Amino acid sequence: MRSRIALRRLVTAILAAAAPFAGLSAQAHEPVMAVVSYEQLGAHLGEDVVVRTTLGSRRAGKLVRYTRAALRLQLAPHDGGVEFDIPSSSVRDIEVAGGADSTPGGDSAQKN
Repeated sequence: MRSRIALRRLVTAILAAAAPFAGLSAQAHEPVMAVVSYEQLGAHLGEDVVVRTTLGSRRAGKLVRYTRAALRLQLAPHDGGVEFDIPSSSVRDIEVAGGADSTPGGDSAQKN
């Protein structure tokens, strides 16, 4: 009986010590997404983006083309691989995979 209690305490202590690291490996492989303005899209051609529209739709794909009037996404092959345009007037927000902050002053590194 005493060894069961000691074993239970040991397991509880190990699990408590490991708890802060439980989700670490899963988080390391999740892509970091950063919200960018429509005007910043020119720097992200060829990258994966997620576009939410004013109509409530959400599309994810590779940014193929960007103009002031519209952007063009290419869907992943499992979503058909088609390219389609989204008018700039219907874009609510855009997230770019990779999380590179392209806003002025967003880089904390100092230049020498």
